[in-house]
Amino acid sequence: MRSLFLIFSFILISEVALSETYRRLVNFEWETIENAKSYELEIFQSNKKDSKKFSFKIKDAAWNGRLSAGKYQMKLRALDARGVPGEWGSPIDFDVNLENVVLKSPAPNTNLNSKEEKSEEVNLVWAPVGGADTYQVEVHSEDGKLDKVELITQTNYKITLPVATRFNWKVSAINNAGITSDAVSVAQFSLLATKIEKPKIEKPESDFVRELKWSRPTFADRFDFAVSRYNKKTNKWEAVLNGKDQKEEMIPIGENLPGGDYKVSVRAKANLRQNSDISSETFKIRNGLRTPAAEYTAMVRKSIERVSGWYGIASYLITQINYASVYQETQTALTYNAVGGTGRLGLGWFSPSSPWGFLSILDVSGFVYNGTNLTFASFEASSVWRKTLGERGELRTQAGIYYKEIPGTFGNAITGTTNNDLIATVGPHVGAEYWYSMTPKLGLQANAHLYLSAIKIKTPNGQAVDPSISTQFGFLGSWRFNSRFTGLAGYARREDKIRYKAGTTNSLFSSSSGSGNNESIVQGDYLNFFAEYAF
Repeated sequence: MRSLFLIFSFILISEVALSETYRRLVNFEWETIENAKSYELEIFQSNKKDSKKFSFKIKDAAWNGRLSAGKYQMKLRALDARGVPGEWGSPIDFDVNLENVVLKSPAPNTNLNSKEEKSEEVNLVWAPVGGADTYQVEVHSEDGKLDKVELITQTNYKITLPVATRFNWKVSAINNAGITSDAVSVAQFSLLATKIEKPKIEKPESDFVRELKWSRPTFADRFDFAVSRYNKKTNKWEAVLNGKDQKEEMIPIGENLPGGDYKVSVRAKANLRQNSDISSETFKIRNGLRTPAAEYTAMVRKSIERVSGWYGIASYLITQINYASVYQETQTALTYNAVGGTGRLGLGWFSPSSPWGFLSILDVSGFVYNGTNLTFASFEASSVWRKTLGERGELRTQAGIYYKEIPGTFGNAITGTTNNDLIATVGPHVGAEYWYSMTPKLGLQANAHLYLSAIKIKTPNGQAVDPSISTQFGFLGSWRFNSRFTGLAGYARREDKIRYKAGTTNSLFSSSSGSGNNESIVQGDYLNFFAEYAF
């Protein structure tokens, strides 16, 4: 009978039999023999002394069964239709190995995030293998600095590993007879270091933006960035520039970008380190020409430019008050001097798209006369219009209404005493300011304001006011500390004047009624300290 050509294979399906011994399902197939009606198969474990032989008679050229892990031999012969066997084929050695280990955690090609800068403990976990008594675990770093091999009985292995490193880890199962898994199970993972710090974006100093810059945090070797422009029609940010894995910590901004509100976002990256959080900064790009010459002119004008939007002002004026009054009812005139001051608060707004804005101001003034503290207030609300004059100048005009109080101090010729009361009027107000820029920080201002007392609010005798004009003239030097804060100091000349009709005169002096006007004037040369802050 011809020799047998054996073809066999293992099917990796495993079960634990009803006995305590773990067995694997094994399949054998061989070429059919001419005139063979059946086959006889012998199997015994070759690595055990006195191993029992198992014989099987089968009709087909295939056999399957369950065998425990170990080293085996098998022999095969064919039987003809009479049941007469042929010669045994040569014994064939084969192994029944343990199953391959199934690695569970970390999963293959996983990036593990760490909060540590140097090292972190990692728990390697795999599924148990039937019939295994020990496991060989190997951990190797990709840079060759770590090679660890351990034999353990557990199905997990805790090891402290350096961060920012890639690793290969391998596990194979072994039983007490030295039988191992079919193959070593291998997986890779990376242990990422803690997050890189966020880059710090340099806010452009002006709206003549030619480049955007940011810092390079420690370990960062590349950056992702995005530049977006705000669309006022859709109220959305729309991307105009973006890039990934850029090496430099800057990007150029071409003159082709239209003016408007922009936002830049940057993220730092490095190999085997967690990406940084995203840094963002908003900035403006000027509409129109952005040549170096235009930028120089704009930079010089910085000292007098006012941001669009809301801003607040605060000032304090110190002076020697010169007071004068004429009171027809007692036909007395009174003059005196006193040290006084005025505190001022204001709130304004400029339109971002037109030269128009508004400004409201509240003043509270006071001085001490004859042991009495005299205080008086004023309020004005005006529209403001501004116009550029030349490369360095700007004109601002104001028009609105005001409310003004001044003290009414009048004497009594008979008793020699004085009385104090408030006089209050309202009326229109107009003003103008001319600003001139010396440098991007230093500016000069000259101003003039006129206030017409038109309507009585309160007079000591209840009579109507006679229209009169109050004035303020001055000049200031300004210093722009930053894009939001400007400080000013200078001189102001103020004269607050109110006339009102006289009532019935004192009979000791005159018999006439309602003749002439009473008048009160507060005059001062003020030292003015002023601050302006943009919100």
